[in-house]
Amino acid sequence: MHSIEIISTGVGLSIQDRGRSGWRRFGVPPGGAMDRCSAQAANQLLGNRPDAPVLEILLQGAKLRIFQDTWIALAGADLGCKLAVWSAREIKAGTVLSFPQNRAGLWAYLAVPGGFAVDTWFGSASVDARNGLGRSLQPGCQLSAQLREPNVSLDRVGRRLLAADQQRDFSTPMNFELLRGPQFESFTEQAREQFFSAEWTVSARSDRTGFRLEGPVLEVPDSIRSEPVLPGSFQIPGNGQPIVTMVDGPTVGGYAKIAVLKEADIDWLAQCRPGSKIRFNLS
Repeated sequence: MHSIEIISTGVGLSIQDRGRSGWRRFGVPPGGAMDRCSAQAANQLLGNRPDAPVLEILLQGAKLRIFQDTWIALAGADLGCKLAVWSAREIKAGTVLSFPQNRAGLWAYLAVPGGFAVDTWFGSASVDARNGLGRSLQPGCQLSAQLREPNVSLDRVGRRLLAADQQRDFSTPMNFELLRGPQFESFTEQAREQFFSAEWTVSARSDRTGFRLEGPVLEVPDSIRSEPVLPGSFQIPGNGQPIVTMVDGPTVGGYAKIAVLKEADIDWLAQCRPGSKIRFNLS
């Protein structure tokens, strides 16, 4: 039976899981949830496997109608939903869940028992609109849960909460430690100093392929031959403004890379809203 109907996709709504590994050599990016830690937390609340498909909700505006009584978990960004973030509880049939206001963070994750029952492409249900992979969601689409009940004990349980030390706070300014990029030494000393001393602003032109940063114009070294690009790579194109490759980004590129974000911190960067101020330190 269908569990959820999409009334509005808002700014962005898609099915995501941990992504598709092992296909980069064929030019297929890993994809998956922008904040994998939060997606996993939503699944954890319902006893799902960590990579079970979830709904990834961007910024605000999404609306969902619940068809039958079902447990739902929510983690990640606070988008003003009446279901508190980092929690799970049973939602009654006929309820409309809305996400009207972005309060902190950028991406929220909604899980249902067992994960959503959807098809997979290259071993993943994740939607990659840029490459035409996955099921695109539109108003009127209906989705089903894999299970009728969560795979956890519900005896006299009205609500489940993630442990306080596992809940992330996305409302505070971020400061990231970076590793040297492959072309770190190709940048002038002045450019390196500028990069690490400046306060950067997350651009509104950021998306799942790359986060663009606005700040001082860096001097750019000569072009390089195209080479593999990992998520979290800080590429510096001709305009001197960094682009951080994200999970749907290209697998190869010819821009010099001044730094690389630690893999564990990609989730944190993904939750920095446009206009956020961020700084970097060299690890």
